[in-house]
Amino acid sequence: MPPESMHTETRIFLFVCGVLILGFVINLLRTRRLKEEFALLWLVAAIVLVAAPLGIDLLDRLAYAVGIEYPPALILTIAIICLLGILFQFSLRISRYSDQLKVLAQDVALLSRRLEEMKDEMGGEETTRPEATPSPPGREPALSAAKGEGVRVQHDDA
Repeated sequence: MPPESMHTETRIFLFVCGVLILGFVINLLRTRRLKEEFALLWLVAAIVLVAAPLGIDLLDRLAYAVGIEYPPALILTIAIICLLGILFQFSLRISRYSDQLKVLAQDVALLSRRLEEMKDEMGGEETTRPEATPSPPGREPALSAAKGEGVRVQHDDA
Protein backbone atom coordinates (compact mmCIF):
# COMPACT_ATOMS: atom_id res chain seq x y z
CA MET A 1 0.00 0.00 0.00
CA PRO A 2 1.14 3.54 -0.59
CA PRO A 3 2.68 5.25 2.38
CA GLU A 4 0.60 8.37 1.87
CA SER A 5 -2.73 9.05 0.20
CA MET A 6 -3.58 12.01 -2.02
CA HIS A 7 -4.13 15.27 -0.13
CA THR A 8 -7.71 16.45 0.28
CA GLU A 9 -6.96 19.78 -1.43
CA THR A 10 -5.60 17.94 -4.47
CA ARG A 11 -8.70 15.75 -4.63
CA ILE A 12 -10.97 18.80 -4.44
CA PHE A 13 -8.97 20.58 -7.15
CA LEU A 14 -9.11 17.58 -9.50
CA PHE A 15 -12.82 17.07 -8.77
CA VAL A 16 -13.58 20.74 -9.59
CA CYS A 17 -11.53 20.47 -12.81
CA GLY A 18 -13.51 17.36 -13.77
CA VAL A 19 -16.83 19.11 -13.06
CA LEU A 20 -15.74 22.11 -15.18
CA ILE A 21 -14.78 19.84 -18.07
CA LEU A 22 -18.08 17.95 -17.72
CA GLY A 23 -19.96 21.27 -17.80
CA PHE A 24 -17.99 22.35 -20.87
CA VAL A 25 -18.83 19.11 -22.72
CA ILE A 26 -22.51 19.39 -21.78
CA ASN A 27 -22.57 23.01 -22.97
CA LEU A 28 -20.97 22.04 -26.31
CA LEU A 29 -23.57 19.33 -26.71
CA ARG A 30 -26.42 21.65 -25.73
CA THR A 31 -25.34 24.32 -28.24
CA ARG A 32 -24.87 21.60 -30.88
CA ARG A 33 -21.20 22.37 -31.43
CA LEU A 34 -20.43 18.77 -30.43
CA LYS A 35 -22.20 16.16 -32.51
CA GLU A 36 -24.21 13.47 -30.77
CA GLU A 37 -22.08 10.73 -32.32
CA PHE A 38 -19.10 11.92 -30.25
CA ALA A 39 -21.04 13.10 -27.20
CA LEU A 40 -21.22 9.76 -25.41
CA LEU A 41 -17.47 9.28 -25.66
CA TRP A 42 -16.71 12.72 -24.24
CA LEU A 43 -19.38 12.49 -21.54
CA VAL A 44 -17.88 9.22 -20.32
CA ALA A 45 -14.40 10.77 -20.34
CA ALA A 46 -15.65 13.79 -18.37
CA ILE A 47 -17.45 11.57 -15.83
CA VAL A 48 -14.26 9.56 -15.36
CA LEU A 49 -12.40 12.83 -14.72
CA VAL A 50 -14.97 13.71 -12.06
CA ALA A 51 -14.88 10.25 -10.43
CA ALA A 52 -11.11 9.67 -10.57
CA PRO A 53 -10.19 11.86 -7.57
CA LEU A 54 -12.86 10.12 -5.51
CA GLY A 55 -11.57 6.63 -6.32
CA ILE A 56 -7.84 7.31 -6.39
CA ASP A 57 -7.22 4.98 -3.45
CA LEU A 58 -8.86 2.15 -5.36
CA LEU A 59 -6.65 2.89 -8.37
CA ASP A 60 -3.58 2.86 -6.13
CA ARG A 61 -4.53 -0.54 -4.70
CA LEU A 62 -5.21 -1.85 -8.21
CA ALA A 63 -1.79 -0.63 -9.40
CA TYR A 64 -0.01 -2.41 -6.55
CA ALA A 65 -2.12 -5.54 -7.11
CA VAL A 66 -0.99 -5.84 -10.75
CA GLY A 67 2.63 -5.13 -9.84
CA ILE A 68 2.95 -1.47 -10.80
CA GLU A 69 5.19 0.21 -8.20
CA TYR A 70 4.33 3.77 -9.24
CA PRO A 71 0.49 4.13 -9.26
CA PRO A 72 0.36 7.21 -11.52
CA ALA A 73 1.85 4.99 -14.25
CA LEU A 74 -1.40 2.97 -14.20
CA ILE A 75 -3.44 6.15 -14.63
CA LEU A 76 -1.18 7.25 -17.48
CA THR A 77 -1.52 3.83 -19.13
CA ILE A 78 -5.31 3.95 -18.86
CA ALA A 79 -5.31 7.51 -20.31
CA ILE A 80 -3.14 6.44 -23.25
CA ILE A 81 -5.41 3.47 -23.98
CA CYS A 82 -8.46 5.78 -23.92
CA LEU A 83 -6.76 8.25 -26.26
CA LEU A 84 -5.89 5.41 -28.64
CA GLY A 85 -9.57 4.44 -28.61
CA ILE A 86 -10.56 8.00 -29.49
CA LEU A 87 -8.00 8.10 -32.31
CA PHE A 88 -9.28 4.78 -33.62
CA GLN A 89 -12.84 6.12 -33.65
CA PHE A 90 -11.71 9.22 -35.54
CA SER A 91 -9.80 7.06 -38.04
CA LEU A 92 -12.94 5.02 -38.71
CA ARG A 93 -14.94 8.22 -39.20
CA ILE A 94 -12.33 9.67 -41.59
CA SER A 95 -12.32 6.45 -43.63
CA ARG A 96 -16.10 6.51 -43.91
CA TYR A 97 -16.15 10.19 -44.91
CA SER A 98 -13.40 9.55 -47.46
CA ASP A 99 -15.50 6.84 -49.10
CA GLN A 100 -18.55 9.12 -49.11
CA LEU A 101 -16.53 11.95 -50.63
CA LYS A 102 -15.33 9.65 -53.42
CA VAL A 103 -18.91 8.62 -54.24
CA LEU A 104 -20.08 12.24 -54.19
CA ALA A 105 -17.25 13.33 -56.50
CA GLN A 106 -18.19 10.57 -58.94
CA ASP A 107 -21.84 11.65 -58.80
CA VAL A 108 -20.87 15.25 -59.53
CA ALA A 109 -18.75 14.14 -62.48
CA LEU A 110 -21.64 12.08 -63.88
CA LEU A 111 -24.07 14.98 -63.44
CA SER A 112 -21.65 17.38 -65.12
CA ARG A 113 -21.30 15.03 -68.07
CA ARG A 114 -25.09 14.63 -68.29
CA LEU A 115 -25.46 18.42 -68.23
CA GLU A 116 -22.95 18.78 -71.07
CA GLU A 117 -24.79 16.09 -73.08
CA MET A 118 -28.09 17.90 -72.55
CA LYS A 119 -26.52 21.18 -73.71
CA ASP A 120 -25.20 19.43 -76.83
CA GLU A 121 -28.66 17.94 -77.54
CA MET A 122 -30.25 21.37 -77.36
CA GLY A 123 -27.88 22.40 -80.13
CA GLY A 124 -28.42 25.91 -81.44
CA GLU A 125 -31.15 26.83 -79.00
CA GLU A 126 -30.45 29.68 -76.65
CA THR A 127 -29.75 28.23 -73.23
CA THR A 128 -29.66 30.10 -69.99
CA ARG A 129 -26.82 29.51 -67.61
CA PRO A 130 -27.55 28.36 -64.10
CA GLU A 131 -27.35 31.17 -61.57
CA ALA A 132 -25.36 30.92 -58.42
CA THR A 133 -27.38 31.20 -55.24
CA PRO A 134 -25.82 32.92 -52.26
CA SER A 135 -23.82 30.58 -50.08
CA PRO A 136 -21.98 30.99 -46.80
CA PRO A 137 -18.46 32.43 -47.03
CA GLY A 138 -15.84 29.85 -47.90
CA ARG A 139 -18.34 27.51 -49.58
CA GLU A 140 -18.86 26.65 -53.22
CA PRO A 141 -22.00 28.30 -54.62
CA ALA A 142 -25.05 26.09 -55.09
CA LEU A 143 -26.42 25.88 -58.64
CA SER A 144 -30.07 26.26 -59.54
CA ALA A 145 -31.63 26.09 -62.99
CA ALA A 146 -33.25 29.12 -64.56
CA LYS A 147 -36.77 27.82 -63.80
CA GLY A 148 -35.96 27.02 -60.18
CA GLU A 149 -35.45 23.33 -60.88
CA GLY A 150 -32.25 21.38 -60.73
CA VAL A 151 -29.76 20.26 -58.19
CA ARG A 152 -29.37 22.23 -54.98
CA VAL A 153 -26.40 21.71 -52.73
CA GLN A 154 -27.19 21.60 -49.05
CA HIS A 155 -24.43 22.47 -46.60
CA ASP A 156 -24.25 20.77 -43.21
CA ASP A 157 -22.95 23.34 -40.74
CA ALA A 158 -21.02 21.44 -38.10
